[in-house]
Amino acid sequence: MLSAYIHLNPLRAGVVKHLEEYQWSSFLDYIGTREAVIERLDVSFILNRFGNNLAQAQGRYKGFVMDNMEMENPLKDAFKGIAVGTEAFIEKVKEKIKSIGKNREIRETKFLEAYSAEGIIRELSRCFGIEKQDIFSKKRGNIYRQMALYLIKRHTSLSLKEIGNLFNMDYTAVSYAAKRFEERFKEDKRVLKC
Repeated sequence: MLSAYIHLNPLRAGVVKHLEEYQWSSFLDYIGTREAVIERLDVSFILNRFGNNLAQAQGRYKGFVMDNMEMENPLKDAFKGIAVGTEAFIEKVKEKIKSIGKNREIRETKFLEAYSAEGIIRELSRCFGIEKQDIFSKKRGNIYRQMALYLIKRHTSLSLKEIGNLFNMDYTAVSYAAKRFEERFKEDKRVLKC
């Protein structure tokens, strides 16, 4: 459950030894150890899944969070960061996005059908006059690899995990590499010129 994963962040980061010590988290509101300080925070959506009695639900939720300290990121296989589920469910989400069209303001929900990872890699190879293996090379500072990761993440429907499999790297590394390239691109627009 995503809320538990988020509430465990201070422990994973080593900021505190006990979650109750971290005052800037809504976890304390969920387990009922303080008066709600976050305006309009609705804990009932989550707590109702743990029982109808508030005190019991709070205790069960706390137990659930503590029992899942080693939980993997539930969004690691998310489609463009907006949907998690079976392949059939993701296909329904894609169809829904496609039916809504490209007039959506949220970039992640625009249906990305024009580009494929192979096409992006082929075009980078052609544009910069390099071999495909140069793009996949793990040598430090490989701008072509970073560019490919960024473009594939931004312009295809591949998940971070799928991109990671393509480049033989962890999905979290894909996200960081794409973000680093995006920041570099913002500073120097010439990076994408060929």
